[in-house]
Amino acid sequence: MATRTITARVLCLLWAASLAVGCMSPVEDEQIAELGPEVDGLEEGEHHRYGQPCLLCHGGYKAPLFAAGGTVFATPDADIPVQSVVVTLTDATGDTISVPTNCAGNFFIDDAQWQPVFPLRAEIECTLPDGSKRRSVMQTRINRDGGCASCHEKGGPTQTSPGQVYCADAQPEPAFAVAPNCPGGPNGTGN
Repeated sequence: MATRTITARVLCLLWAASLAVGCMSPVEDEQIAELGPEVDGLEEGEHHRYGQPCLLCHGGYKAPLFAAGGTVFATPDADIPVQSVVVTLTDATGDTISVPTNCAGNFFIDDAQWQPVFPLRAEIECTLPDGSKRRSVMQTRINRDGGCASCHEKGGPTQTSPGQVYCADAQPEPAFAVAPNCPGGPNGTGN
């Protein structure tokens, strides 16, 4: 009887410790490792890892936890993140939230701020360099998670991805440019 009590206590302590540390998935651990290290000189924060799958880490592994997150680029194949794009998401109940992108093109919605019911409807409104606005609505619904790069990989379309989320089909005149002095993105210390 004493052995059962000790074993039960040990198991309870191990279970509590695993909750405190978090249960890691070998598949997700491998996907996170494949992202590579952080860029030298760039602190983890809102500007890091532009174009990468935010919710791979911030969907349950690492605080802050996000309900949604991603990056918006200038064109389908340009490595030019766009600042001040308004990203609007609407969930299955009609609850809507809008957030702007930062200079690295990144946006995120903290899961304490919004807990959507899937599927989600997504749209972006970009201000083009000439001051005009362009609105795009995603044709399909988001059904599995709020991480754009879970489906929209950085770069142009491939057999496995529709490509990155972007503002214009081609570089407009005047052209989009990478934000100077941005800590993330291609001109900063970003990847």
